Amino acid sequence: MKPLLVQVANALTKSKKHPEFKERYHRIKSHRGHKKAVIAVCKMLLTAIWNMLSKLEPYNPAGFLEHRPINGKKVLTKAQALELLRLRGYIITDDMAATA
Repeated sequence: MKPLLVQVANALTKSKKHPEFKERYHRIKSHRGHKKAVIAVCKMLLTAIWNMLSKLEPYNPAGFLEHRPINGKKVLTKAQALELLRLRGYIITDDMAATA
């Protein structure tokens, strides 16, 4: 079953009819690679198939296309953001000191 799902996922990522699969593929491929992205699309397909069969409703991409709200827990203060950049190896200088 997995090879069949992989073929369908590869076809869907090139399809213009279902942009939700294409968007997810490109988002995951950018930092995880092609194989992981295709398997993620396969999982997305299986979830959609499961929901269609269990609810006896046709496929509706609305749930995949709506944007999710921003998580309030990910908001940083300036001090936290600067410390995070320092920990990641960035050197932060004051704009006035850099131009002088």
